[in-house]
Amino acid sequence: MEQTDLLLQNTYFLFIVVAGAIFLLATSGKFVNQMMNLIYNKSIQEISAATDEHQSAETPMHAGDEQINRDRISTGLIIGKCENIIILLLNITNSYTAIALIFTAKTIIRKEDIGKNSMFFLAGTLLNVTYSLIISYLIVLLVKYTTIY
Repeated sequence: MEQTDLLLQNTYFLFIVVAGAIFLLATSGKFVNQMMNLIYNKSIQEISAATDEHQSAETPMHAGDEQINRDRISTGLIIGKCENIIILLLNITNSYTAIALIFTAKTIIRKEDIGKNSMFFLAGTLLNVTYSLIISYLIVLLVKYTTIY
């Protein structure tokens, strides 16, 4: 805890963390979209549109279905950005168990959505969590090896 207090008093540390958070927020959605497209050879909209085993992404969507699909993607984007910041802050404070709890809670809360389209939700979550952990760990390393106490 003393180390965290010392770090928070250092303006250089705060600058790196804020810049890292902005970078993480700006790039995480693009990373997840690109990886999902690369893995499944479909756009994020097509993957999201497949809501169960009986409906494929090639099935034509109605106007109401398109709105539900847009809402699903928007909700996932908001949740993902919040997840990015939480993971960054917890990684900086070495609260790794709390990161696991956040991931577990998200999975439990979105159980119904995951049941409808597990590929979309679980793959997106794992990609986002992995990306957030990598970037936040790089930020921690940058602070650790460039900050003079």
